Amino acid sequence: MSIKVTQQEAVTVLTLTGRFDALMSREFKSCISGLINNKRLYMVIDMSSVDFIDSSGMGALVGGVRGVIKEQGEIRIAGLSPEVQTIFELTRLHRIFDIYETVDRACASFS
Repeated sequence: MSIKVTQQEAVTVLTLTGRFDALMSREFKSCISGLINNKRLYMVIDMSSVDFIDSSGMGALVGGVRGVIKEQGEIRIAGLSPEVQTIFELTRLHRIFDIYETVDRACASFS
């Protein structure tokens, strides 16, 4: 489980790896708060290497999106694995987020 933060032009990419559970959700919330405080308000969450998401992860994701939008930023989700895509569809999360197949497409969507 890890979160890697990189910059592509004016977009910040958060690459999540492993299980998006309670432990990662705490790290994710802290990371999002830090980015908002630094006015890095355009983000892509790369979930292509996330193999599981639980209710804590979903709550952190929704909270992060709301926090970014509240500060007039934008956030995209990219690269859902088939397992996570299924969870998103079952919980109807795919209707809340802008979801892209790849990080590059998600980053380009800000242009």
